[in-house]
Amino acid sequence: MRYFKGFIDISNERDVPVLLHIRNARAISFRQLRLLLRLEGIETTRRSADWRVTRLQHHGLVERIEEDGFLGEPFFVITPNGLRVLESRGHSLVSLPSSVEQIIHHSQVPHAIELVRVRLALTQHGILRSWLSELEVSSRNTVLPAGEAKDYDAVAEIVVDGQLRTVGIEYERTPKGANRYREIRQMLDRDKTVDVALYLASDRNVLYLLADEMRTAKKRVGIALSESFRENPLDANTLLTGEDSEVTPFRMMFATSIVRSS
Repeated sequence: MRYFKGFIDISNERDVPVLLHIRNARAISFRQLRLLLRLEGIETTRRSADWRVTRLQHHGLVERIEEDGFLGEPFFVITPNGLRVLESRGHSLVSLPSSVEQIIHHSQVPHAIELVRVRLALTQHGILRSWLSELEVSSRNTVLPAGEAKDYDAVAEIVVDGQLRTVGIEYERTPKGANRYREIRQMLDRDKTVDVALYLASDRNVLYLLADEMRTAKKRVGIALSESFRENPLDANTLLTGEDSEVTPFRMMFATSIVRSS
C-alpha cells in the first residue's frame, strides 16, 4: 500500500502500546521503554524497539529529550500530536487532553522515572497483575463519588501469597509541609479504592519524616525505601504506621486486609 508523503500508518498492536507507555509514564527513559516492550512481547529485540520509537519521534508523536545531569540517558515524552493519535483510537484521558500546554515539568522527570523503575521491579519479580499510572488514576477518580478516592502516583494490583491485592503507591522524593500531610492523611482515610497505601521514600530522612506524619492515619500505610523495595518487593523492610509501628516484610502488610480472589 502506498501512502502520501509524511503519512504514518499507526498499528494498534505495536505503535499504540508504545504511545500509551510514554504518555502514562509522563517521562520514560529509552532503556526503560525497551525493557517494558520486551517484557510485554511488543518488541522483542532492541533493534525493532529502536526503529519503532525513532519512527514515532520522526513523525512528531513523541519527543526525545537528550540526557542531562540528573538522569544520564535520553528519555521520551509524548507530544500533543501523539495525544491526538491516542484520542482518535479511543485512548483519551481527562487528566491529559491533547489541548494541554505542558506535558511534564522538567523537575518532575526524576519522579516519573522512579515510578517506572518500581513498575519494572514488580513486573520482573512476577507479581504485577495490573498498573494504573497517576494520569489513569486521576482520570478514573473523576467518575467516582467525591472524597472516596485519592489520586495516587500509581495503583498496582499484585499477587501476594496467591491473593490479588490492590496497592496505592506514592513515591516521596522530597518532603512536604505539615499542612499538606494533614490533608493527605484525610484523603487516605476516606479512600476506598485500595487495600493498603505504600509510601516509597527517596532516602532515610524522608522515610523518618513520613513515619512521623503518617502515624495517625487510619488507613493501613506502609513506608519503605524505594531502592530497597525495588530490589525485593515482597520481602522489603516496610514500616507499618500506627501507635505500635513495626518493621515487617511488605507482604505482611496484608495480614489483616480484605482478601480478594485472584
